[in-house]
Amino acid sequence: MQNRARALMGATALLYFGPLLAGLAGFGWAVVPVFACIFMLWLVILRPYEFPQTLQDWKRPDAWVALGARAAVQLLLVVVCFGIGRGIGGVLGSMPPVPSMMPIILSFLSIPLARLIWDPWKMRETDQILDEALAQIEGDQQTPAEIKAHAEAMLNPLNGLADDVPEAELQTHLQALRDHVDEGLTFEILLERAQLGAAAQSGKRALMLMASDGAALERTGLPDMVLLAMTALHGEGAIIARAASRLTQELQMDADLLDELPASAFWADLQAKLPVAQSELADLIAGIEGLREQT
Repeated sequence: MQNRARALMGATALLYFGPLLAGLAGFGWAVVPVFACIFMLWLVILRPYEFPQTLQDWKRPDAWVALGARAAVQLLLVVVCFGIGRGIGGVLGSMPPVPSMMPIILSFLSIPLARLIWDPWKMRETDQILDEALAQIEGDQQTPAEIKAHAEAMLNPLNGLADDVPEAELQTHLQALRDHVDEGLTFEILLERAQLGAAAQSGKRALMLMASDGAALERTGLPDMVLLAMTALHGEGAIIARAASRLTQELQMDADLLDELPASAFWADLQAKLPVAQSELADLIAGIEGLREQT
């Protein structure tokens, strides 16, 4: 394993050496997008599991946001390597001529070489097996009360965020929590705090995000997640409005989500009680009724 990791590092070094050499040779900035594409291709080939796997996944807005973020990071890496190369070239004053395609070929070669050395899917399966084994060991050593106490401690920072914290930051916290706390338990704790009136605005909004995320509903598999969350948040008009808007979008992308939602009468009752959410709830009810008519 160590020899394979060292070989992978050597192959990856070629990836970064390409833009560095191009900078040293005094190439123009026009080659930067080419290297950025190679860097992105390297990610796709060597870390395919970090990208959406189905057409349905690609339809999710957050998938494109994540893709854009990765592309920006790769572009920054290329610019840094290229800039370092140009800086060194400027200090040296002169460089032997380099064929125009050599740096690009060197970077591109790192992809097949790295893939021959490293099977990302096999490595991921190994990591998952180890993670599950460790989780099983930890679960055997902890009582349910200790597991919940640990989860509540992990959730405290989220509950302490500002009331107007951006949704993207809340999503980042929830995603990070999935590595340490069972997602179903996260939902149960957020729900319990909302029901007891112990949830901060950030905690209530996090509960809303989980209950209006089709992927989270599918991963947890808990019954009546949407109904329980909306009932606990019934007095939060703005949060209910946002939940309705998100669920309407989710229904448009995945009609199967209809099975996870309460009946239209539940939403109509909320609509009568929450004038601030009238429009969003009306759209959601229309979406639900439209899908029910189709089935």
